[in-house]
Amino acid sequence: AEACKSIEYAMKKCPNGMYAEIKYDGERVQVHKNGDHFSYFSRSLKPVLPHKVAHFKDFIPQAFPGGQSMILDSEVLLIDNKTGKPLPFGTLGVHKKAAFQDANVCLFVFDCIYFNDPFPFCTLLLQMENPTSTTSFIYLAYRNPFLFQKASDLADMITRVIREGLEGLVLKDIKAGSHSGNYEPGKRHWLKVKKDYLNEGAMADTADLVVLGAFYGQGSKGGMMSIFLMGCYDPKSEKWCTVTKCAGGHDDATLARLQTELDMVKISKDPSKIPSWLKINKIYYPDFIVPDPKVSVF
Repeated sequence: AEACKSIEYAMKKCPNGMYAEIKYDGERVQVHKNGDHFSYFSRSLKPVLPHKVAHFKDFIPQAFPGGQSMILDSEVLLIDNKTGKPLPFGTLGVHKKAAFQDANVCLFVFDCIYFNDPFPFCTLLLQMENPTSTTSFIYLAYRNPFLFQKASDLADMITRVIREGLEGLVLKDIKAGSHSGNYEPGKRHWLKVKKDYLNEGAMADTADLVVLGAFYGQGSKGGMMSIFLMGCYDPKSEKWCTVTKCAGGHDDATLARLQTELDMVKISKDPSKIPSWLKINKIYYPDFIVPDPKVSVF
């Protein structure tokens, strides 16, 4: 889907009006069913870990009666049983999931690519009869789409989605036969609305982070620090915790200047040289570390 940066652009792109489906912030999973055999693939077409998806085989046939052979595009989320709301992205890991005992791993299906007989790639909403049953583990994200023909109504819906902490919306032209209403592989007919895109990114979340370490770059940036390990202080554990890596966006002159301006100690990812003040997963051990994060400035 194409990134949509304004409500005005959405109305221009979909002059007939639009269907809006909630975009959930989960783990993308494509489900392949052939008879009683199920396969699950990530966005990069790698097999999904069984603990996240194995139980779906008992519920998908209930949600899609008669579906002997099909391919579903979906998101996997952890849903709080008390509130019915999705839990934060990243909670599906074995250890993090253990902290949420009263929650279910659920499949939010947003498109059907194949159903029994071959048919052109298209949105199930516009081309097929919607399945009539769901379960507590399978949700049909397209089942009750929102219909908008006024910019003010779309604006209200975007505000609601942001307030509830959802990822965003996917917008599809209301006219079933329109060029922008159909799905085609490699084409961006649909629109994707996220708060990060709106108003030139003015609504995106921000964070004040400190440079904790760095990694060697690759290619033309090989042999120099070009990827930076960012983090913040956790008063509870009294340690500095990693948050993300920061790469890209620096021109050659800036990177050259940072090589001398940043106070770094080369540790070459050596576990014995990781300082006691740093809380970090071993897969993120950096090539360089700052001597004192309290005086580290990017």
